[in-house]
Amino acid sequence: MDNIQRALGSVFGSLSDEHYEQSFAFFRFWFGIGQTYSQIPPNLVFDTIYGNRTTGSSHNNSIYPTAHLILRLVSDAESDPILAPSAGLRSRFCTRVLQEFFDNDLRAVYSGWGEPWSHYYMDVNLIAHCANLGYLEEDTIRSHILQSLISHNKLYDHQADALIILFKIAGATFGAYADPAVVDRCFELLKNYRYLDRAKTGPLREVSVFSVQKHWN
Repeated sequence: MDNIQRALGSVFGSLSDEHYEQSFAFFRFWFGIGQTYSQIPPNLVFDTIYGNRTTGSSHNNSIYPTAHLILRLVSDAESDPILAPSAGLRSRFCTRVLQEFFDNDLRAVYSGWGEPWSHYYMDVNLIAHCANLGYLEEDTIRSHILQSLISHNKLYDHQADALIILFKIAGATFGAYADPAVVDRCFELLKNYRYLDRAKTGPLREVSVFSVQKHWN
């Protein structure tokens, strides 16, 4: 059954709050068929969710309205008896998102960007929601995420965008755990930041840092 992953992946093109239950039921149904009548890869659920996380996702200023549903699907899949082989799925998923977030930041700084920007911005959205939901280690929120974005000798466009996304979605969480001096430094850099003229149009250029500060407060 070579098309099971395609069937499972089709869920992500129409994922929404209104139709989530139907989408999950479809995902579960076809996984069950694949498991019963075929030998499916052990990482099928993980690979399908991660590989399709941006499928059909539109965004408003790089805020993805389906990011929380991706995480809901991950959690539901982990606890579902039909999808039982995905035990530990949420932890693996959050770890992979963090790994890609850090690695793609370094790639953009040192090697030039080679991946769709939608993947990076979706991962930033997912990290913000993971932080809000308590899916990340406190030390990761306190010591690594914001610091990684402001650790270079200058602030790059994608890093400025990422900071805005993180503060808009999870400002209260970072306020509770991150060093206040780090948070202040982030806003100082954003306040004085000017996007560079380059091929990629910064998707958050029209968002004022002052609107983010208002949201934060």
